[in-house]
Amino acid sequence: MTDTLPVLLTSSDLLPAGGPLNGRRWAGGTLMRHWCEAASTTPMALASANTQWLEGLLPTLREYGFKGPLKPIGLLNPRKIAPWGGLFIPDPSIGRWAQWRQIAGPASFSLIGQIHTLSTPAALGHVFELVTEPIHEWDALICSSTAGRDVVENLIADRQQQLIGRSEGNASFLQSHKPQLPIIPLPLGVRQMQDAAPTKNQARQEINIPLDASVVIWLGRLSYLTKADLWFTYRVLEKAAYELNQEIWFIECGPDDGAENEASLESLRKLCPNIRFVRLGGKNPVSESLKIKALVAADVAISLVDNIQETFGLAVAEAMSLGIPVLASNWDGYRDLVRHGVDGFLIPTKWSKSALDLSFSLGWQQFTAIQSFPAISGALGQLVQVDFDEAVSSLMALIASPALRSAMGRAASIRAASCFEASVVISSYRELFKELDQIRASAPSAKHLSQKTTLTLDPVRAFSGYPSNEKISSEHTMTLDALPEALKKARLQLWQLMLASVPSALKNNLQKDIASKHL
Repeated sequence: MTDTLPVLLTSSDLLPAGGPLNGRRWAGGTLMRHWCEAASTTPMALASANTQWLEGLLPTLREYGFKGPLKPIGLLNPRKIAPWGGLFIPDPSIGRWAQWRQIAGPASFSLIGQIHTLSTPAALGHVFELVTEPIHEWDALICSSTAGRDVVENLIADRQQQLIGRSEGNASFLQSHKPQLPIIPLPLGVRQMQDAAPTKNQARQEINIPLDASVVIWLGRLSYLTKADLWFTYRVLEKAAYELNQEIWFIECGPDDGAENEASLESLRKLCPNIRFVRLGGKNPVSESLKIKALVAADVAISLVDNIQETFGLAVAEAMSLGIPVLASNWDGYRDLVRHGVDGFLIPTKWSKSALDLSFSLGWQQFTAIQSFPAISGALGQLVQVDFDEAVSSLMALIASPALRSAMGRAASIRAASCFEASVVISSYRELFKELDQIRASAPSAKHLSQKTTLTLDPVRAFSGYPSNEKISSEHTMTLDALPEALKKARLQLWQLMLASVPSALKNNLQKDIASKHL
């Protein structure tokens, strides 16, 4: 096996202007940039349903540092993935891709997925597929945090128990076919951010914040439905400012979650007389340059999230990269990022007493689309409690002690460079790919042979009982050229789809079948 990377499944989410900016698209764009750097001068394979679109990406890929030959691969024939050893899918949907792989052989290549949020019905469904679809131990789902992996482990175990209960099956067989679940953080351009950072004084001058002000920053979407209830953060800031008898400047850097939510936040801000709010973002995305300036201008980054949508914490990792101590809720993947008392403080969190009473009802309403994901996510967030007194005292300690902030900021910066820097993460990816190659190489020989796929992907077999299968006396051999021009024009798009879906050796037979249908 060479050092070439596996095939990367490519979509607009990995490219500029791929849609409204969110954490998933930001992570996807970062992945693409550093994937190109890692490929360097070696061949790089990208997969998409539209190979011409992939070829058109070459100028962008060159800008990202890729200097080698590009190998576009379509999504109709899984055998074309095999020489590359694996298919990297930047989401958790490897189960459905495992069905596609069957015709090339389950051990023909590895499937490597990656989690972002795990709270949507789609994401939960993808995790269930790890149990019910032909996933093997040479496959992997990369988890960005311990908390995220715990969720995946719990879901897999629960699904296995349900299947065992229905079939009285063998638990050890199911467990032996689990994918690997390595914990690898999302890649960040830590050194690029550090190189682009101005001095604190320069940053504050450009954002119009006094040089001697105490500044706290929130980085991320302003949404109580899918991120955090910022009223709790406002209360913490207001209480700390009151106790310290000074103003606190609060930078809110990120997109709005609609006009109604923005109006609500504005009314809540008026209840905080000791906070000077600085709003960056809103309807338009914040530029990378402005985001870095905003972070550098801050003394403390605060992220008291309460939402199950979170799994990693890009905003926290970015703040750490620029040497900003972090005050964060001890929630989800944050505890993998921030070392309590070293890089900042983690504030205790818990589910409220009534959370279990509502859990099934809220989950069912989301599963059946009675309520939207944001509504259920927001409702669950209201059931999360963060220690208010601990948050206030920790923030006061950081604001009151420049030495403490400096020590924690240095520690955070060093940790970010050693753990989140893209080159470090890509190196971890490479180690994983080699490990999967070794596991796949020891797979039974039968696993390298073509297998039958599920009937859900084989409609002719699934609907085999529809035709009568009697002999058709009028069946004749014709060519497409013999058909009326009006018919050929009307059906051309369908025929082109069909012809593109078969190997070249079978195109002649297909053309005869089409012509025979229209005798």
